[in-house]
Amino acid sequence: MSKFTNFNLLRLIFLFVIILIFNGINFGLAKGMLQKKPKCNYNGICEKNESSSCPDCQQQPSAPLQLDHDGLQIVSGSGMDDRKVYHIKWIEGEYDNTWRSNENDHITRASGIGDVDNDGYKEIITAVNYKKSTGPPKKRISYQKIFVYEDGSEGDPNYASHDLGHSLNGVRDLIIADADNDDLNEIVLVKNKHIEIYEWNGSGFIHLWSGPEYDSFIWSVDVGDADNDGTNEIVLAMFSMGSAIVYEYLGDNTWGNPAAAQSIGTCNIDYAKVRDADNDGLNEIIGGGTSNGLNVWKYIDGAYVNVFLSEDLGGFTQGVDAGDIDGDGLNEVIVGTSSGTNDDMIYVFEYDFVNDSYEIIDSIACAGVECISVGDVDGDGVDEIVVATEGITVFKIIDGLLKRVYNFLYGGYLEIG
Repeated sequence: MSKFTNFNLLRLIFLFVIILIFNGINFGLAKGMLQKKPKCNYNGICEKNESSSCPDCQQQPSAPLQLDHDGLQIVSGSGMDDRKVYHIKWIEGEYDNTWRSNENDHITRASGIGDVDNDGYKEIITAVNYKKSTGPPKKRISYQKIFVYEDGSEGDPNYASHDLGHSLNGVRDLIIADADNDDLNEIVLVKNKHIEIYEWNGSGFIHLWSGPEYDSFIWSVDVGDADNDGTNEIVLAMFSMGSAIVYEYLGDNTWGNPAAAQSIGTCNIDYAKVRDADNDGLNEIIGGGTSNGLNVWKYIDGAYVNVFLSEDLGGFTQGVDAGDIDGDGLNEVIVGTSSGTNDDMIYVFEYDFVNDSYEIIDSIACAGVECISVGDVDGDGVDEIVVATEGITVFKIIDGLLKRVYNFLYGGYLEIG
């Protein structure tokens, strides 16, 4: 055999080996891609390992807004993500994202639901943040407006308020509630280190009152009868103070006599809500934050006294609410943790009448709780736990166990109403 023939044979062998190696690499890559491709489980819950193309994870076409004016539903602002507002309700035996707003050019963290114009029907509102250009980007000033969505909205607001003025970080939280005890609702906005209150006058929102400017951020707001005198107070969750702040209505569109609940030490209070936590027919203030626990204050002899501080739950307690989640006619207190790890939990506390304390009776894993709202969304007479975490997740007690029954990839800070 000649040298030329030997050379050609070696070249063919070398080429054949290269082809085998190339095909092997492609086969391995294809096999790996097949193995890593998430499977659709078709159970109505968007799981972490499911693709956004799976039916459980896809956003359905949005129909015109149709609010449930008699029952409860979920409303969520999307924050920094896609800047939409979402409406989720129980329809024909399942949760359904029936409507979403058009994408705003603004942050929509603070959203709520209620009868904001006092016409007997609910509306969805969100406080949007935008910047007016006064020079370079770092010199632009943030301003806010309130968007109102009514039945029939196809994504655009039915009403946009006038400019509500400057706030460095926009509106952090809001609530529609009867803050002045006149049987009509107002809007309370958290604007950085103070609050502002607005009322619908028939054609637009008018400013009623602005609270004092604090040194620390106000993270959230609630309205309820905190001192059990038959009238509502405004309750603020305040950074750096280790307590909630309570404002009384003084008349003539004025709120004052701020009372600081007993401090639990140097920490930030992220959420404070007025609820009957111990089932005595009287309200307490329940809260959480960087204390990493459940905090309960009770109005005793003219002061808001800290009556319970739980053990360290392993993360900031940024979600807290109360309701009857097991159908026994008594409220449970729900607390969620946010630690930045995969070890976050939702805890169910029950008041122990014998030991005059709160005990953990159930828990379930849930990554990164941002806020919690409790209410009977499916209309069966028992409350559900709705959590802002990686989107929106609904938990329910089934056969005595806390289980996840719905997950929606989008949305963020939420409210039931």
